[in-house]
Amino acid sequence: MKTIVVAMDKNNAIGFDNDLPWGRSLKDDLAHFKRTTRGGSIIMGRKTFESLGSRPLHERENIVVTRNPTAAKGVLSALSLDAAYALARNEIFICGGGQIYEQAITDADRLIVTHVDAEFPDATVHFPVIDSGMWLETAREHYDADDRNAYAFDIVTYSR
Repeated sequence: MKTIVVAMDKNNAIGFDNDLPWGRSLKDDLAHFKRTTRGGSIIMGRKTFESLGSRPLHERENIVVTRNPTAAKGVLSALSLDAAYALARNEIFICGGGQIYEQAITDADRLIVTHVDAEFPDATVHFPVIDSGMWLETAREHYDADDRNAYAFDIVTYSR
């Protein structure tokens, strides 16, 4: 199974200045990401990997799609998304960025989307439009804005 994991604002914005538009201000979403992807193979592009400090995320097989193989310990490099799929030894989670999502959305079996209840007009990277004719919402979990989360959000699972 190939699952895309993404967080986006009301306008599908996912990135600004090589970071999330809202930074790291959604603690419960970050915890959900960690729980969901633990033990899996996470696939990401080079810019996403660099946004994580060019270090692997623990308890996951880290695969970076890049033309310049990384020498980071604990990280596998792939020249293409298909090559990354072939390297994966566990359940696959595609974790960004924009170009990787564009390529992977046709391959994905499931989307786990954090819909952030906010707009970030300065964002420079956006997720493709989710075609409601292709994806069916199968689960939803709501989180209110509070001391752990700067914005309210819903984590929604979509399946084909």
